[in-house]
Amino acid sequence: MDTKIEVKQMPEFNLIYCRHMGAFDQIGQAYEKLFKWAIPRGLVSNETKTATVYHDDPAITSVEKVRQDASIIVDGDVKVEGEIGKSTLRGGKYAVGRFELKETEFEEAWNTMCSWLTESGYQPGDGCTYELYHNSYSDHPDHRYIVDICIPVKPL
Repeated sequence: MDTKIEVKQMPEFNLIYCRHMGAFDQIGQAYEKLFKWAIPRGLVSNETKTATVYHDDPAITSVEKVRQDASIIVDGDVKVEGEIGKSTLRGGKYAVGRFELKETEFEEAWNTMCSWLTESGYQPGDGCTYELYHNSYSDHPDHRYIVDICIPVKPL
């Protein structure tokens, strides 16, 4: 896939999340639970950013055990309960690629990022990889996600 990938300093994010374990294309259920909880608490606006945080590498962990967090970036501390948790996504150096993707193109975008990483002079750093979404899929005229794929990196 054609995109510009750059290494840049990403900020720390405070998140509330709903954990999903299993197939990548099923994370929508976790987002539904998260938004159902967050909207009545005033945590969602037109400026709300969402992120999917990955805790496992599907090359190592079987897909049905891959942990993913459907997340909303929040300001400050939020009291959570039940299936809704909170965490901090650490800031630092990340390889960041911006993509405009159809639902079926995420795997190809991740493959592009991983190929770049093997030739970049960097290796995976400490922390989680994540997708940072810049729009609502349903609002895009071509039903595409505008997303940054972010991989923590450190020099080889």
